[in-house]
Amino acid sequence: MIAHVAQSGEDRGRVVIQIGTGHPSAVALEAAVRIARAFGSDLESLFVEDEQLFDCAAYGFVREVSLSGRQSRPLSVDAMMRDLHLAAQGARRRLEALARKAEVPLRCRVVRDEPLRALTIACAETGPWNVVALGEPFTGANGSMLKQMLAEVSGTTGLVTVGPRAQRVSGPVVVAVEDTGQLPDMLRLAELLAAVDGAEIVLLLVARNEADLARMDGEARLVVEAHEGVRIQSAAVAHGEAAVAETLRQLRGGIVICQFGGLVVPEGGDLRPLASVLECPLFLVRSEVSLAPRLAALPPPR
Repeated sequence: MIAHVAQSGEDRGRVVIQIGTGHPSAVALEAAVRIARAFGSDLESLFVEDEQLFDCAAYGFVREVSLSGRQSRPLSVDAMMRDLHLAAQGARRRLEALARKAEVPLRCRVVRDEPLRALTIACAETGPWNVVALGEPFTGANGSMLKQMLAEVSGTTGLVTVGPRAQRVSGPVVVAVEDTGQLPDMLRLAELLAAVDGAEIVLLLVARNEADLARMDGEARLVVEAHEGVRIQSAAVAHGEAAVAETLRQLRGGIVICQFGGLVVPEGGDLRPLASVLECPLFLVRSEVSLAPRLAALPPPR
């Protein structure tokens, strides 16, 4: 599991938030700023003008339909460029205000490209320790997209996203633990995020059955016995994925940390249970590399 992001001035990464509309999630923006602050990292806003939109506008028969479906108009390149410019400016102002308040260094830029390629290039420029935040909420069908991002954007070590019901970044840092061997690294990451506002840490042990949960509980208590302000709960997937998602909602976390490709967020699987209830950001970490060497170089939580 790896989710390190480079500190400011390290020139090896930062938090990159990708935005594609004039109405990014306010919770996603706040989460990106919070993570950058927790790591002492720079923040970069990458507003992507999707190149495919301009390709579509080249065809005279393509029309733009309103969200209500009641109105339509020809898709004009000039009008689209104007709308995207205004959208980028609006998103920039909102992010600048948040970054200024948190004293987080911010860089903003606009690129015209295919979104995944733009993100790949940006992370390759300053890497490899980038955390990517997505400005637009995920849906139940986004599992394969998240998998593709983590697989193809080689300069990223973690992915932050929010669901359509996201409404806060304050509250406990919730760690969904599926492998107690990764718990020390995940707990260190949680402590960094919790130190931003003195939040409580909740470990949610997730397993397929009650027997595995009992074993994990004993192992987890050995790890956390020297840590203050850490609470342990459990959830069995045997009761259904929706039950695990509901447990996460009831914890009223400010952010949820979990492993991508596990029981909570299956690789390319159905994210509808999470999308329908999750009210805070989701910090997805990769599992193939140990986080310990990178976290050991960071200062202790404030």
